[in-house]
Formats: sequence, structure tokens, C-alpha cells
Amino acid sequence: MKLPINWLTGFACVLVMCGVAPSSFAESVEGFTEPFRTIHVASSESGIVSRVFVLEGETVAAGQQLVSLDDEVHRTLLEIAKQQMDATGRVNSTRAELELHQSRYGKLSELRQAGQAYQQEVDRARADVEVAQGRLLAIEEELALRRLEYKKIAVQLERRTVTAPVNGVVTVLTKNPGEYVSPVDPEVVTLVQLNPLRATFLMNRDQSTKVRVGSQVTIAFTDSKISAVGVVELVSELTDAESGTVPVRIRIDNHEGKYRSGERCTVEVK
Repeated sequence: MKLPINWLTGFACVLVMCGVAPSSFAESVEGFTEPFRTIHVASSESGIVSRVFVLEGETVAAGQQLVSLDDEVHRTLLEIAKQQMDATGRVNSTRAELELHQSRYGKLSELRQAGQAYQQEVDRARADVEVAQGRLLAIEEELALRRLEYKKIAVQLERRTVTAPVNGVVTVLTKNPGEYVSPVDPEVVTLVQLNPLRATFLMNRDQSTKVRVGSQVTIAFTDSKISAVGVVELVSELTDAESGTVPVRIRIDNHEGKYRSGERCTVEVK
């Protein structure tokens, strides 16, 4: 028995409207949000913490001061290096001496051409010029090294203040005033970056094949009942052997701070 064509067409429309057509079937996958980056901010210098500029839970901007180390010794060293760098007495006297030798050599050369001076005097005057030139060059090289030493100490002094590498939120203060920061324990602050925010989903193999890196997806937040548009940044090439799932990470723009880290969320995979 054959069914009328118009009846079959109507039945197909009902299937599509009910969402049971294979091409429109969507699976909801649960996940969670987390910081885009967790940074254990460390000091490149060692020393005693003299001041902490932030509190736990405080939002900071990139470049903002977090912690400073005692810098009294470095400031003194910088002042000494500056005085040595600016000292010009030796170089001025050596230049004057060189000019004197050059003038004497020039005059003796003229007298020699006129037959009024010995060649030995001319040679000695030329040697005096070369010695004075070498002495001036050595002093100028020493001044160049002093300028580099000044820059080195200035950089070391600057590094004794630890700043935030990115915009974020302070979650842990590892060091307090009076505590020692050492090369084996350099961490001073833990900072999390919440803009952008990252959503992580564990999908089965079939679900992960339907997601493409760079594509936009809509994420629904379970608790806050709001949604956001995210961009797929990673579909792992590895499948977890124990769970059989594939990690998928989605980046969410959170410049307004609307979305919280650690919140449950879902994404539909078609």
C-alpha cells in the first residue's frame, strides 16, 4: 500500500519541527569556565620584601606595582655609578695634553722641513702624540664601561619592584613584608587573567569532530542563566585514555567582567 505523497511530506515536516531530523539533532555538552591564564609572578632579584602594594582579590592592570624589595643598597650603588660616569676631569686633562703634543709635533715638523730641527725631535714629538692618543682612548673606554655599569645597576634597581605582566586579579600573596625572596623561591604573587575567559569541555570523539578551531559557538551559563559567544581555540589531538574524552577549549571575551571563572556552562554540538 502506497501512502499519498502529500502525507509523507507532512510527516517529514513534523519530524523537522520536532527536532528529530538527523541533520538538526544537537547534543548539549557540559563544561566549566576557568582563568585564561594563571601566572605565578616571580621576582628576578633576591632580597627582603619591603612593601606589598596590592590585596588578595584586587583587580590590577598590566604594569601596576605589586611588590617591592629593599633597594637602599642599590640606590647607593646607582649614585656612586652616576658620579663615576659623570666624572670628566681626567678626560679633559688628557685631551688638553694631546692638543699640546699635537701642536708641538706640528711646529717641529715645519722646522724640520726648514732644516731647523733634528729628525729625532720630530720622532719623539710624534711618539708623544701617539701615547697621548692611547691614554685618551683608554679613558674614553673606561667611561663607556662606567656608563654600562650605571645602566646595569639602574636595571637591577628597577627589577626590585615587581609589576603585573597582564591585567588580572590577585588570588594569592605569596610573600609579605619582611619575608625573603630567594632564587629557589622567587614567587611573590599569583595572578589570574579573566579577560578573556576560557571554557573547557570534555567531548567524546564524535562530538569533537563536529567542532572546528576558529569557529564561533554559543555558551550557556548554568547558574547565571546568561549566554556568551566564544571562539574555539583548541580541539585536542589526544584522547584521554581513561575517560575516552577529548578536551575542547573555547575563548570568551570578558572585557566587561560579566562572566565568572569556575561556573558551569554548556555548549550545543550539532
